[in-house]
Amino acid sequence: MKKQLKINLILLVSILLSFSLSAQNTNVSTKKTSFKLTKEKPSFSINFPAEYKMEESSDNKGLKTELYTALLGTDVYMLKYTEHSNPVVSSDNETYMNASLQSFETGIKGTIQNSKKIKYNKIKGTEAFLSLDDKNMYVFYRVFIINKVQFQLIVISNEKERNRKIKTFFDSFEF
Repeated sequence: MKKQLKINLILLVSILLSFSLSAQNTNVSTKKTSFKLTKEKPSFSINFPAEYKMEESSDNKGLKTELYTALLGTDVYMLKYTEHSNPVVSSDNETYMNASLQSFETGIKGTIQNSKKIKYNKIKGTEAFLSLDDKNMYVFYRVFIINKVQFQLIVISNEKERNRKIKTFFDSFEF
């Protein structure tokens, strides 16, 4: 009788322990939700919502360019920067940022739905919302010129409204 009670207790403890361990495993999330890109030259950082990779890097004719992308579901998050050796186009860079937006619109074959001037951490920039004419896709775009470096933050999505992840991506940009 004592032997049977001991076996039952061991069996009960092992069952309870296995339930406890499986509950712990389901409550612990190891999924990473932010992937930080930090550069020293030029100095900036940004948090991507998925693992990012460098898609393009070039250095020719006084222009150094790097493009980073991350894919989250059907959304594409991008940061592209270009270091210019020439001086700024205008005192507030507005002319250059407008040209950048127009060039981007032409390059993606999209249509600017709206755009506005913004101020982000005391730096003037341009923000736009575009639609891709031949697809049911939308583009959220920001451009800044900081110390001869042009930064473009881009999100391509099938969502018409800026969601929390897009806002978090834009707001995580630091220089």
